[in-house]
Amino acid sequence: MFSTGTTYFLILVIVYILLVWGALIPFRAGLLYNGTVYCMAIGGYVAGFLSKNFDLPFIVCVLAAILVGLILGFIPALGFARTNGIVTAISSMALIFILESVIRNLDFLGGSTGMTGIHKENHLLLWAVILLIIFGVFLYRLNNSRIGRAWEAIQTDPQMAQSLGVNTFWMTVAALTLSSVFSATAGAVYAFNMRVLYPGTFSFTFLLNIMTMLFVGGRYTQWGAIISCPLLWSISVFMPTSIQKLSNYIYAVILILILMLRPEGIVTRRMTNKVKNFFTAKLSRRRQGAKA
Repeated sequence: MFSTGTTYFLILVIVYILLVWGALIPFRAGLLYNGTVYCMAIGGYVAGFLSKNFDLPFIVCVLAAILVGLILGFIPALGFARTNGIVTAISSMALIFILESVIRNLDFLGGSTGMTGIHKENHLLLWAVILLIIFGVFLYRLNNSRIGRAWEAIQTDPQMAQSLGVNTFWMTVAALTLSSVFSATAGAVYAFNMRVLYPGTFSFTFLLNIMTMLFVGGRYTQWGAIISCPLLWSISVFMPTSIQKLSNYIYAVILILILMLRPEGIVTRRMTNKVKNFFTAKLSRRRQGAKA
């Protein structure tokens, strides 16, 4: 239905949306967590290894990536839940470099030369869209649940949240673990899309892309990623080669400008509330008209 280039672009946009959502969850709990790339690498290498060596179906590889990502995300989350601010940001970023070094020294994962031979999934775009919808609905329900409100209370004032009966420790652990699940899923989709993985791919540059898309789209709502991810990623795909080479600098400039001029991003909570109230009122009028 789509050309190879368009399919490649759309799948990577979905990967980035999942990663931005993964970064958004701990941010809602007041944590600047940089472990999304770490968990993405785990998900990618688990899915790639199972596909290459055992020829398992795509969905089985994804589920295995989610399980391993959940476990390896939960363990450091127990420590990160006791930190905050810059300590969380730097220590979670260190996981990226630690994992990269480990992968480079593991021959069964391809070592420094990378992992090749990941099998092709013919319906990858369809699977990616299905996963995006599932995770999007889950995140929406989560944000509007008691857990989501507890995270918002922790972000506003942890001590106040604790006085209201919120278990800040386990709520933080839950946020970081769920972030790992989103990121590991993105990594699995990425592995099947690229069909080759290199340790250097999962680096600070990738993290910069994710954080730029998060802050540009809007760090208080999940809908901003749907706008910022295709918008920013298109710079690295559709622009002339001379501009593509400068994409990292362009991202950095855009991030600085957004933080200075529009800190809440393109899509704000006020904007989403207005849209939600508009459709709620419209639906309510239709129901009243149907009853009359």
